[in-house]
Amino acid sequence: MIELQNIDFSVGQRQILRNVSLKIPAGGRLLIRGDSGTGKSTILRLILGLVQPDSGRVIIDEETQNRNNIWSQRLKMAYVSQDMQLGRGKTESFIKEVFSYRNNRHLTYDRRDVEKYFDLFGMNGVTPEHRLEDLSGGELQRVAIITALLLKRPIYLLDEITSALDANLKIKITGHFLSMKNATLVIVSHDQHWYEHDIQTLTLDA
Repeated sequence: MIELQNIDFSVGQRQILRNVSLKIPAGGRLLIRGDSGTGKSTILRLILGLVQPDSGRVIIDEETQNRNNIWSQRLKMAYVSQDMQLGRGKTESFIKEVFSYRNNRHLTYDRRDVEKYFDLFGMNGVTPEHRLEDLSGGELQRVAIITALLLKRPIYLLDEITSALDANLKIKITGHFLSMKNATLVIVSHDQHWYEHDIQTLTLDA
């Protein structure tokens, strides 16, 4: 369960969020939409604990977020953004590096799982051996999505993850995430393919 209670958040003199409250049950889906600058991505950053509210509380699984529990709470989350920088080198090396992080060492890397997702999401001849710097923007976006899925976290925070993809891939990826019945999804998107599904929606105004 994710809950935000009476959140205020400002940057300098500019108030981004005012008295925002929401509740997402375990396994629930929330689609956040609104114009640029209304605080959509800020909500994801608050849930991750990357920024702190001016007032109000962030609660994950009935535990109020604080500096003592933030790392254990992040273990439950996978975050994907359209602006993620994956670096250079072999695609497989990047994925293996993510698996080597302390929080992920309990997971077992299996190349067959990677290849399964590459095939599912239409990587069109791209293999884990391909170098990241040789991939298109849409292919890099799919590598980030695949890496998050391999982590098998109960919470997925998805920030415009289908923005660089064609219509068929948007359908495949939105459908895959929405088929994960036990996963909690918080989705920031302007993409109509998410809107076509009956999920909870939060619209933020300027």
